[in-house]
Amino acid sequence: MKKNNFFNWRFFVIIITIFFISFAIVWKLFDIQVTDKEFLENEGEKKYVTYKNIKPIRGTIYDKNGFPLAISTVSYDLYALKDYSKTKHKLLRDKLGLEIDFPSSGFDKKTLIKKNLDINQINSIKSLKHNKLEIERRYVRHYPLGEQIAPLIGFSGKDGIGQEGVEFIYDNSLSGKEGNEKYYKNAKQEIISKPIVLNIPEDGQDIYLTIDATIQFYAYKYLVESIKNNNAKGGSVVILNNKTSEVLAVASYPSYNPNSANRKIQRNRVFLDSYEPGSVLKPITISEAIHQGIYEIDTYLELPQKILINGKQISDIKKYEELSIAEIISNSSQVGASKIALDLGFDNIAKTYKKFGFSKPQSIGFPSESFGYINMRENISDHEIASLGFGYGITANPFQIAVAYSVFANEGMLHNFNLIKNDDLQFEPIRVISSDAAQAILNALNQVIEDGTGKLAKTKYKSGGKTGTAHKIRGNGYAKDLYISSFVGITPIDEKLLTIFVNIDEPDLNAYSGGDVAAPLFSKIAQNSLEYLEVSNEE
Repeated sequence: MKKNNFFNWRFFVIIITIFFISFAIVWKLFDIQVTDKEFLENEGEKKYVTYKNIKPIRGTIYDKNGFPLAISTVSYDLYALKDYSKTKHKLLRDKLGLEIDFPSSGFDKKTLIKKNLDINQINSIKSLKHNKLEIERRYVRHYPLGEQIAPLIGFSGKDGIGQEGVEFIYDNSLSGKEGNEKYYKNAKQEIISKPIVLNIPEDGQDIYLTIDATIQFYAYKYLVESIKNNNAKGGSVVILNNKTSEVLAVASYPSYNPNSANRKIQRNRVFLDSYEPGSVLKPITISEAIHQGIYEIDTYLELPQKILINGKQISDIKKYEELSIAEIISNSSQVGASKIALDLGFDNIAKTYKKFGFSKPQSIGFPSESFGYINMRENISDHEIASLGFGYGITANPFQIAVAYSVFANEGMLHNFNLIKNDDLQFEPIRVISSDAAQAILNALNQVIEDGTGKLAKTKYKSGGKTGTAHKIRGNGYAKDLYISSFVGITPIDEKLLTIFVNIDEPDLNAYSGGDVAAPLFSKIAQNSLEYLEVSNEE
């Protein structure tokens, strides 16, 4: 009886043991298959699967007529992989003219050995059927206009990210979204499958600017020519279409070659350089005096050659006895502008400059744009108020000045100018001065060119404009031997089509006035631009 009981107990223990072992095995299998499944699959993929990003094509930047200003082209590069054969390398070096010698220790990692392969070289490499060579496609950014427009367009770096200008401003739109693809590898970590696309890349959006490549060419060409002829430091040009509120050209010099890896970036003077413009701002304050009815354009003022304000002298180059308001503009009288400014008063002058868009951000939103300033200090002196009347005590960039002058072309209305064609972000024009006041100033600006300080700005098209010759600041005062010469005009004045601003920074002292240096530059750019537009409209 005891023997049977012992036998039964032993059998029971065996059965129980087998049961628990089986249960443990089943549980472990379940745990591996369910609980640790994701972890184990990931670990397996690390050994036998690899992923690669698929770069999208960066969007193209076009001018308003579809001419490419920045475009991505395809380039192919050759890489040697680990354990690449020395024999194959010698063969390739002879065929392709490789510049990299085979290292004594061999290639221990993926190494670039040849850039920018042509189609014949690609076919030669493929004919070798060598699995330790890899041809990789990449996109190269190219800028057809080069330095003509580089400070505006900017460039994108090796990583495809916009670094300057339009490339930087609209980087998110131009960049697109990366895709990715999967490859399977064997135990030797060699790729053994064709790529499996997991996510298709989204190419960047194309952007059309309002820039006209031909007008941009004229602006840059004649700007550089003028700077070199006058031994100047630099300069800028802005061209606006008053009818469409478009920016047609933005030229800045010195420039740089955006296609060169050794490029030396130069600032865009049109948006980044604020300076005291001088006499080009006289029509701004005078227009407000006419708008308020303080003066008529043909009102005459008696003008001494010199006046003393707060112990400081303001003088004209000659004694005029008397001048009309229009003649104060055409002869660029400092004394006349000072008297009008004092009659207008500081509050009105400050308000006027702000109405015309000074000391405020512009619609373009260019990176690091300089907004300029207006002397608004408390207890401002009469001399400082007078100085505001002829363009000192206020700084502005070239774009702001050009936009302000467009008010005269647009019957007293201030428009926001677009750089992007068909931009959805539109602003309603703002009334700045009356249309009568704007027309009165236009007539005076024509007189500047016909018989005033801007005679060298003449073209075959009737135009109007204003000269400016401003001392540059040096230390705590003004340099007697450093100037910025400017001219801003509207042409043809009857159609009021274009506003063109030009300036030359630090011209040679043999001829440095706005009338001598900047006015001829305006003439060349205006003449060529209008002739081109005439032909374009006929086609």
